[in-house]
Amino acid sequence: MPYSPPTPTPATMMPPGVADSGALGTDLSYALANHTHASKARKGIASMGSTVGTYTWVYPTAFGVGVVPICNGIAQTAVGVTDLVNIQIEGAPTNTQCTFRVTRYSRSFLSLLGLDVLTFNSASIPITLHMLALEP
Repeated sequence: MPYSPPTPTPATMMPPGVADSGALGTDLSYALANHTHASKARKGIASMGSTVGTYTWVYPTAFGVGVVPICNGIAQTAVGVTDLVNIQIEGAPTNTQCTFRVTRYSRSFLSLLGLDVLTFNSASIPITLHMLALEP
């Protein structure tokens, strides 16, 4: 009797999420052309205006229950702005959200002493917050 290889069938479940390293599969199911893989990253951009204080980012899609993502944020300002904007995570991120503290300092240079001086500034500058949360 001639050998007849197994016939693959369409998968009936969602494909696994993108992994940090590749692995060979053993399942004979094949992926349908319109399938998608879940992302391990959540991305967001928030326009802060000139607001400083806290910003709570609710991820567009929650991570699994008990998953604490690795989060980071960075500030964008207009070309020529010399103010320094500090972004820090306030509290512990959860599987649904992360809170960032946004603090802005004006930078003025005292040429006579050769020192940088940081002061708070009330002048308005637009701040855009870029955010990223990664599943560990």
